[in-house]
Amino acid sequence: MEISQLEAFLQVAKTKSFTRAAESLHLVQSTVTTRIQMLEKALGKPLFRRTSRHIELTPAGKNFLPYAQRILELKREGEKALRMEGMAEEQLFVGSPHSLWDYILFPAVKEFRRKHPKIALRLITGHSDEITEKLLDGLADAGILYIPPYHPGLEVIRLREESLCLTGPANFPLDKEALTPEDLRSLPFIHLGWGTEFEQWFKAAFGRHFLPLVEVDHMSLLLRWIQTGEGVGFLLKSIAEEMAAAGKLKVLPFRPVPPLPGIPVYLVLPKRKRSSGGLETLANHLLRFFNKAQ
Repeated sequence: MEISQLEAFLQVAKTKSFTRAAESLHLVQSTVTTRIQMLEKALGKPLFRRTSRHIELTPAGKNFLPYAQRILELKREGEKALRMEGMAEEQLFVGSPHSLWDYILFPAVKEFRRKHPKIALRLITGHSDEITEKLLDGLADAGILYIPPYHPGLEVIRLREESLCLTGPANFPLDKEALTPEDLRSLPFIHLGWGTEFEQWFKAAFGRHFLPLVEVDHMSLLLRWIQTGEGVGFLLKSIAEEMAAAGKLKVLPFRPVPPLPGIPVYLVLPKRKRSSGGLETLANHLLRFFNKAQ
């Protein structure tokens, strides 16, 4: 049994396709097929059931899957430990969406680095589903996310809750006491999805068929649209108020029915890594930092 065979097995199990697995491994399909065949021969069991429409794991493949994942994870952990030898006590890979890094997490992580200089950090960005995938694949040690994943191998801890407010450009003309969802229908509205609870509220307040002028997936992009006078949109209140005080945008009075929901922020940890001293230290630090900030 070789590491390259396990990598091929995991990619086929993930993509349910020899072609897509070969593409992600930068190999030709015949090489992936050969590696799977050699692994099945070594184990004495078929790992995949091939039909005309798709590929699925056999019972043996399903039983073997977590062991293959752990073997590769141990390999990566061993390589990381050797790289870190003499340099740091531990290295943690932490992932989060851009908007959290830019405006929420940086002060917390900066303080963590000051208090724990011997724990090295690798900070990565991505959408919630991308970070969740890295956590499950053993490529990240912690994720801070708006949307909590539901998986038996992950522990989800609620860190804090953010508030939203409606914002517009600094010169936005306001000729009424408060705006309503109906007003927003006639304005250039820039939409950013803030998670499941927000999307449910949005559909209830605006109707399922309301189509925003522009939809973005990054808060920095939303800010640019608003600041250049292209539209209005919902921002985290703590950020919006700071930028409004600097004259960079305007917080708009908005009284919707139902009211705007809070936006929870979650810490997500792989349960199998909870024995890590550095990870436990990071989790405790984040909980203390955000409990103090609220």
